[in-house]
Amino acid sequence: MVTEVRIATLGVADLDRSLAFYREALGYHVLAQGRLDPALAPLLRAEAPLHGRWAVIAADGTGLGRLRLVAGAPPGERLWTDANRYAGSGYYALNFRCRDARAAMARIAAAGGHAAHEPSYWEVSEQVAVWDSISDDPDGIRIDLFSYERGGELRGPLGTEVSVLQTVAIATRDIARSRRFYEGLGFRELFDRVLDFPELQQLLGADRPVRIHNVNLMKDGTIVPGRVEMFAYLGIDDVPEDRLAERAHPPNLGILSIGFESADLDADLARLEALGARPIARATVADWPGYGAVEVAVVAGPDGETIEVVGTTA
Repeated sequence: MVTEVRIATLGVADLDRSLAFYREALGYHVLAQGRLDPALAPLLRAEAPLHGRWAVIAADGTGLGRLRLVAGAPPGERLWTDANRYAGSGYYALNFRCRDARAAMARIAAAGGHAAHEPSYWEVSEQVAVWDSISDDPDGIRIDLFSYERGGELRGPLGTEVSVLQTVAIATRDIARSRRFYEGLGFRELFDRVLDFPELQQLLGADRPVRIHNVNLMKDGTIVPGRVEMFAYLGIDDVPEDRLAERAHPPNLGILSIGFESADLDADLARLEALGARPIARATVADWPGYGAVEVAVVAGPDGETIEVVGTTA
């Protein structure tokens, strides 16, 4: 069975600017970096000749919840805009736990990101309440930072100012389909709620009152980082869908993919395909950014989202 989400790939316009931003705003540091190998274009779903640089960054050295930044040359289009806020489907946001959401938002603004408002308070459950903030990095990639007001002890201690990647949020028009897919990979419900609290419009930066169906899944019901979250706006059936996943590849700007690891790649690829994933590319040995020489395969998930699976030894 595949692991939880171990890495997320972000398309950025200026690698040096993004490295400085994530260092100053989140405290992330560089684990590895290099130039993009044109031979990797099929695995990255790149449609044009592949040029540019990459870097893998993380909060710590555990190998969990890393970010892979990919800067194509020249930069492409921004995936998420105000124009497709309600229409888009695909990877939407990155979620991190922090010690203090207000202080984290101040660091994001000082580092060149954008924070539109103060953190919002909401009660996730009877046991858990958080201060939640949504900001954008310099490329408009959405960053959701939260700190616990109540219930943090249920998720264990926080060893860094900002955690490893906790959750990747997926915008979808079919929550049930997306949920079945990721549950088939061993993810289990953390919560499933319709959110309509008064602060939601401000939290999401929406231009109208909104309600969303939100499902958060934890790997095996026990592994805290590397979760997947899916959400759908309610009451927008008349808005045509914009499948952003079809454009989520270098050199475009946004969340391009998520990555799992597998000790039995053939078996896990068969499982993915049985769940409805569409094969895209596979390499017996690739110099894969952040991993080195490994076997890697790429498939498309239920909303067309790019999923990489890296073969590892047991």
